[in-house]
Amino acid sequence: MRMEEYRDYLFASLNWKDLEILKGEERFVLLFPIGSTESHGPHCPIGTDTIIALEVSVASARRLRGMGCCAFVLPPLSYTVAECARGFPGTVSIPEETESALIAAACLNLVRHGMTKICIVNNHGEPGNVRAIYDAIRKVYDETGVRILFPNKLRKKNVERLTEAFRKGETHADRYETSLVLAIDPSLVNEGRRKALPYLPINLAEKIFKQNLDDFRAMGMDECYCGDPAAASEEEGKATLEVLVDITVEGIIDMFAGRIEDEGRGLYGRKAGR
Repeated sequence: MRMEEYRDYLFASLNWKDLEILKGEERFVLLFPIGSTESHGPHCPIGTDTIIALEVSVASARRLRGMGCCAFVLPPLSYTVAECARGFPGTVSIPEETESALIAAACLNLVRHGMTKICIVNNHGEPGNVRAIYDAIRKVYDETGVRILFPNKLRKKNVERLTEAFRKGETHADRYETSLVLAIDPSLVNEGRRKALPYLPINLAEKIFKQNLDDFRAMGMDECYCGDPAAASEEEGKATLEVLVDITVEGIIDMFAGRIEDEGRGLYGRKAGR
């Protein structure tokens, strides 16, 4: 979808009078895209994570509308924890506590205005970002009793539904992410550079959780990418988008039915010493 096609699904396009009417719909839901502003290799845009999160959110809202839901997409959060790419130009990282407070404050305001069905659509897998999301969800629940939905694609049950490239853990400006951007808007990818990139087999989870590394250069990602972006394709990206929308929509339908899992953090526990 192009930006002009997004308009009907954007929360920001509403006026408050119309919102007052719409939020009373029985199956009213808000999707909250979360991405990052950080370098994504020499070939993908700095906004890759946000671009993907927004596309998945809008495509999910469109499918939900077809199922009788009243779905809108909140303005995306593009400034998040992005420390791993800190050595590359274009990366803007904010503290974990700041991000968590921002997400929680936004959701709390929505909940207090009667909008209690919120789904976070995240496409930035850095541990600090994921921790910030879980902290925010907990804060909202503790203060209001409302559970925010977070269909975390990094959970095993979701990882198994995604591509081999994703399952390998080579998930930064790699074949998986590059294919998604090609499917969304191929003009955003520098094809000359992409096709020339050699395969770089680096499992990010292993580097982060087993070797305790938190810097892409230290992980051996001198060009701020890993995996095999040269093998990416628009077709693979379109298929992957469908799976991501499936995961999101299924979670929202479960939420309407009162089924939201209170998942633990898994690998994304608090930082050492906290």
